[in-house]
Amino acid sequence: MTDPRRRYALTQAHPGEEDRFFVEALDKTQWRPAGTGPEGDDWDTLWHVGMPPATAFQRARDSRLVNHIPGNGALTVKSSLADHIHRTRDQLAALYGNESEPAQAMDMIPPTYCLPRDRAALEAAAAAEPGALWLLKPANSARGQGIRLLDDPRGIQPPGSPAGGWIVQRYLADPHLIDHRKYVLRLYVLIRSVAPLRVERYAQGFAKLASHAYTLDDLTDPYIHQTNPDINATNARVDDPVVFIDLEGYRARLAAEGQDADGLFRRIDRLIARAVWAARPTMDRATRAAGADPTCCYEFLGLDCLVDRDRRPWLLECNLNPSLGVFAGPADGGEQEARIKRAMVYDLVDRLGLNDPQRPHQDRPAPAGGFQPLASDIKTLAPPLPRLTPGRVDEHIDDHGLRLYDRQRQRWLQPNDTASLIWLLACDGQGLEAIVDELRELPDADSDRDTLGHTVWSTLAEWTRQGLLDPLA
Repeated sequence: MTDPRRRYALTQAHPGEEDRFFVEALDKTQWRPAGTGPEGDDWDTLWHVGMPPATAFQRARDSRLVNHIPGNGALTVKSSLADHIHRTRDQLAALYGNESEPAQAMDMIPPTYCLPRDRAALEAAAAAEPGALWLLKPANSARGQGIRLLDDPRGIQPPGSPAGGWIVQRYLADPHLIDHRKYVLRLYVLIRSVAPLRVERYAQGFAKLASHAYTLDDLTDPYIHQTNPDINATNARVDDPVVFIDLEGYRARLAAEGQDADGLFRRIDRLIARAVWAARPTMDRATRAAGADPTCCYEFLGLDCLVDRDRRPWLLECNLNPSLGVFAGPADGGEQEARIKRAMVYDLVDRLGLNDPQRPHQDRPAPAGGFQPLASDIKTLAPPLPRLTPGRVDEHIDDHGLRLYDRQRQRWLQPNDTASLIWLLACDGQGLEAIVDELRELPDADSDRDTLGHTVWSTLAEWTRQGLLDPLA
């Protein structure tokens, strides 16, 4: 007799640690295990540690869910994250002005330089700020590996050639402290879809503490300057090398200091939404190129944020497959760590509708205390578009459609039909909503209004950044 239950597939990477809570949360009356990998058997949901092969994304349709989004390296690779945030900031500066609030809101990461590409810019920045400290990091690594603190990055020759290369990042030397220790907030973020864009943050998380008191007198001690539990677990000189404080306890500490915890987390939520927004076009294109249904690909990320002495949050990195193992000892937050991580994965399964196939995960209301939606619609993330006019290009319309001559580069550009319509409507003074209305009348247009709005905005913003369009004062 055929077993009617749906099948889940695991990669068996770190079995019992990274997938234990996920398997626990699945209703066994509805689910049974499939093969040992995405190509080993048929499956209805895939929980994959690391990026799955392309064939997995080709299966991501008809309610079959994959726990990754193609193009997620736009967020999870440190150099790519910096590039996407910088590009979006440049777009906002081109549209609204360099000192505008939207542009300045993208100043969410420390100054970052990719080596060897940005060596000249790094050396100029270091010369201009001789007292600054800098971090050397592999661009695509995790668990605190390969990080070095530098007092002068000029002439640095990183050892080896790790995948993704190296970055040098300005060190945030004035952090807010807990019990005289540096800490980083680990926040858990669910991207339920990039088209439409749906971003949520889990209500709980942790402050991860370094194991030595903070000081700038010693730049070589990793237990002072790093908060990663894998690093601090090796510190045999203290009784509590790995300490986690849950966000409820963290909020209580801020309140005891007379600080506005709610205001801090509102700023953090805006930071998260804008970071995902910056990466959305890349992930959307990659998802469509992979042949996946965007509503069947989701991403569960671990974001690390540092809060400085002025209570300003800074995004440090976005981690693929955040660890679901338990690091802290029972007396140092381990029991809360296990409880929170288990509850979080149970809530994740609920948000995705895996145990309720009659309710698509895109339509499920958010329960209190779990994953909470962040404002990620284009009207919240960006002000209305300014009036736009052709910049360094001349328009030509003939039997072949719209062509643009770039006077600076002395070349012709021929937008496709959709891009041509966006250009002509924008130059005619139409606003974002009016352009979206027109696009929805086209054959095969995306039916989701917000997705179209994101696409139109990013297209016009990139043309403005390149100088093809100019905003009118």
